[in-house]
Amino acid sequence: MRAIIKRFVPLLAVGAVAGAFAAYALATPPSGQHPTTPIVGTLADATHINTDRLKFQTKEPADVATFAVTYDPNGSSGWHTHPGMLFVVVQSGSVVRQVACESHTYSAGDAFIESDEQPAGQVSNPSSTTPAVLTVTQVVQHGSVRRVEADPPTC
Repeated sequence: MRAIIKRFVPLLAVGAVAGAFAAYALATPPSGQHPTTPIVGTLADATHINTDRLKFQTKEPADVATFAVTYDPNGSSGWHTHPGMLFVVVQSGSVVRQVACESHTYSAGDAFIESDEQPAGQVSNPSSTTPAVLTVTQVVQHGSVRRVEADPPTC
């Protein structure tokens, strides 16, 4: 029995490594996406605000990042998720936001929210001639990563 285990453990290890590379290969990296350097601040204490029929709450310190993202014509964010919440406003142009197998077009002046409670998604610029510019504010748990690569869905 021990000889069988010794024989199969290396095969399982090789299979696990190959599977990890295959999963990484499926992820789609950004293309034609140009984020500015984020300006990041920290809400040091738990925050609870409930005003004008809006509610915002953190239970521990949170990082707030603000940045802009420009998408070249036909540019794309690649498939990903974000921890926390992103508040996105389209400054110029238009983008198609695809979440799982559903898509919606947003034009200048439109806004949308992304969160880690949603399936993986991507943002793309459908124009072949005009860039699209987004303004983003992201709130995440202090010290958290701000983007997680993901595989595209099978629709």
